[in-house]
Amino acid sequence: MNPALSVIIFTTFSGLGYGLFIWLTASILIGTPPTNDQSVISIVLTFVLVSIGLISSTVHLGHPERAWRAFSQWRTSWLSREGIMSILTYGPMVFIGCNIYFNLGFDVLIKPMAILGLIGSIITVFTTSMIYASLKAIPAWHNKWVVIGYQAYAISSGGVAYIMVDGWQYYKVVIALLLFALLTKILTWVYIDKHRGQYKREDALGLPDFGKASPFEPAHSQKNYLQREMGYDLCPKRRGLMRWTALGCGFILPALLLYIGFPLTPIITLICLGGMMAERWLFFAEAEHVVRLYYDRDSI
Repeated sequence: MNPALSVIIFTTFSGLGYGLFIWLTASILIGTPPTNDQSVISIVLTFVLVSIGLISSTVHLGHPERAWRAFSQWRTSWLSREGIMSILTYGPMVFIGCNIYFNLGFDVLIKPMAILGLIGSIITVFTTSMIYASLKAIPAWHNKWVVIGYQAYAISSGGVAYIMVDGWQYYKVVIALLLFALLTKILTWVYIDKHRGQYKREDALGLPDFGKASPFEPAHSQKNYLQREMGYDLCPKRRGLMRWTALGCGFILPALLLYIGFPLTPIITLICLGGMMAERWLFFAEAEHVVRLYYDRDSI
């Protein structure tokens, strides 16, 4: 798929934001909340990251002004469910932030709202992953590793951001989550590489036993939507470079810097965010739609 900047920002920024909110709400629920100032900073940062991500997602639409119509398709569309859950999760987010900042006196509702915020964030990240994992025509996405990965990347990167705001109390847990996310990403690529080329053009035509098939001439005079969106050609050298960038900046380097106690946590967070964007670039660049079998691919 063409790795458009809008969808890269959408998935990385919103994932980091929801991951940070998961950490904040979990800390509230287990009785180790950050200070009021730190909580407000966490809420504001979460709100900004999630909002940037959601707004950027509309840029990729052909008609962004019609984005509101997606909310009506929740029965069949994971995109619609993701939009609804993201809006609902704003409720606990804004309530907790306003109650702490303005001292509204509704402290008894903080934990129930934290529960709703925690569940809402996890479900929102899940629905985002299912937007891609539900697409059977894209083998690189239609697998369990996409769902597992989205949660692992959000919580681990959100943990790095939480250390930046709240301090080093849970740095060992974050390191463990970064290593788990690293393993998840490696296993995802092993799965993708193992199954690359499993679908042949002859299978798409329903003629697997009649020799090699090749197109006689293009089906139309110019590229269609799927060819433009799903026709990205990724060279092996760039794939290797981006994979090492994603692994190094997204997981290994942040874990190492946390382990040695590198004091500038905003730098660690930015490195992690950059690595996540590289990982997400690859997520889209490596995705191939089976429709390419009818045009320029012998196998997918």
